[in-house]
Amino acid sequence: MDKKIYINSIFIAVLAGIATLSGLFWKGLYKHDTISMAAQAMGQDLITLIIGIPILLGSLYLIQKNSLRGYLIWMGTIFYFLYTYASMAFLASYNQLFLVYVALFSLSLYTFVYGLLSLNVKTIKESITPGKTSKIAGVFLIFSGAMLALMWIKMIVDSLLTGIAPAALESYTTLVIQALDIGVVFPATLIGGLLILKGKEWGYALVSILLIKASLLGTAIISMIFFMTQNGVSPAIGQAIFFAIITAAGILISIAFYSKIKEPSNKNGYMESGNRVAATEL
Repeated sequence: MDKKIYINSIFIAVLAGIATLSGLFWKGLYKHDTISMAAQAMGQDLITLIIGIPILLGSLYLIQKNSLRGYLIWMGTIFYFLYTYASMAFLASYNQLFLVYVALFSLSLYTFVYGLLSLNVKTIKESITPGKTSKIAGVFLIFSGAMLALMWIKMIVDSLLTGIAPAALESYTTLVIQALDIGVVFPATLIGGLLILKGKEWGYALVSILLIKASLLGTAIISMIFFMTQNGVSPAIGQAIFFAIITAAGILISIAFYSKIKEPSNKNGYMESGNRVAATEL
């Protein structure tokens, strides 16, 4: 296993463990946040702790066994941590764990970039059995990403037309989640989906990663909704139903998609040696 992947992932797991346990059990950590934001943060803390971190560590074990599935799951999980702690670093009110959030955001960002540079996309495409499952996965990502972006854009346009700040803004100064979803997530799902529909190598790699990230984040959103209701905050019913359906569909499609992946015969065949050298020299 590449030592950078192992060391960075262990640091991410340890720091995320500190952040999530503090969020769940440190009374007053989120005292400067709104009731809704605090509930959502705790809901995500729970999923990150009991699902995200174990999957991250489990994928490291699979990578040690030279598993392509393990590497792609690892990439998707790192993307989940990147999104999660970008949200916490830029959206959550300042608290005692601010530097932890920044460290997690930075580690996840550069680890994810390093992972992308190391991908051998040709081998990944060759290892995935072509067929309807790949096309369904591509269409699903395009559809879910577009629906998410349109939902947020409608909310923002309605606010601009009425002059009334969107309810999702609450007492915060800007819409961080909406900016990430419209500016990062939707373009990624659109690019990945279109590329796999065209049979391009990068399409298979991106879709593999995005499916894992979507499944993890969707599960976290369901947990957020539960925590919100437990704290007396009523989520928008339409949004709650949308996220529940998308999450369930995403998990099922991810399972079907990953079942079509066969392990390459050559050791570490899913990693591009030239890219690894280039990244090492940075």
